[in-house]
Amino acid sequence: MSATSRFRHGVWTLASLLLGGPAVAAAPVASTVAAVSAVAAPVVVAAPTPAAAGDAVRGVVRARHVAVLSSRLSALITRLPFQEGQAFRKGDLLVAFDCERQQAESRAAAAAHRAHQKTFEVQSELLSHQAIGRMEVEVTQSQMDKAAADVAALAAVLRECQVHAPYAGRVVEALAQAHEVAGQGQPLLRIQGLDDLEVQLIVPSLWMSWLRPGTGFSFRIDETGESVSAAVTRVGAAVDPVSQTVKLMARLPGGRVQVLPGMSGTAEFKRSTR
Repeated sequence: MSATSRFRHGVWTLASLLLGGPAVAAAPVASTVAAVSAVAAPVVVAAPTPAAAGDAVRGVVRARHVAVLSSRLSALITRLPFQEGQAFRKGDLLVAFDCERQQAESRAAAAAHRAHQKTFEVQSELLSHQAIGRMEVEVTQSQMDKAAADVAALAAVLRECQVHAPYAGRVVEALAQAHEVAGQGQPLLRIQGLDDLEVQLIVPSLWMSWLRPGTGFSFRIDETGESVSAAVTRVGAAVDPVSQTVKLMARLPGGRVQVLPGMSGTAEFKRSTR
């Protein structure tokens, strides 16, 4: 072997030793291919399971009938029979005013109407005998009609002297007291009905695929621990685009003393998982 051949053979041997030889060099390549294959392998994700049979959301009880009763005339308050928290029935007297002046004006208007009516009757008889002109009779008739309108107007005022309950309920707050002079339009009582309660719920908008008016659910009240049955009566007219929720209203059975507006609880719907 020439000197040149020996030199080349030595360089090749040294390079093989420094690089770990052909077998060693192949190992990193195989590891890299295996790693790339592992990354490229498809990832299998389990499909979401159907919703559970029970779907629960929070809700608040509220009264459908809530009102602030105000005075429609300026007068002295003589009676406020019901105070805060007391229950009343439909038609019960809630507020009474001193209307002696209006009653006197009503009696005066009624007397004036009777006088004009009598005059009209006499003049009509005279007109039949052509003893009076038709114009006088027509003027008297106009006066009689005006007096009748005054009587009707004062009768309407007298009806405002007493405020009666428009429905059965309770007094939430007394905004005036007896022996005070109420101004026209002044708030007197804040009331709410108890026989027509409903639950307000905020539910995911996706529930609209199966929620309908009439859908029943169980509502457990936090304050009493009692569970009552309810049914959806109305679905909100719009979906909140940010939270993707919709409002529901549901009717509660009436006549339950333990259920009061403002109570909160959990509504649980049961539906098929199909």
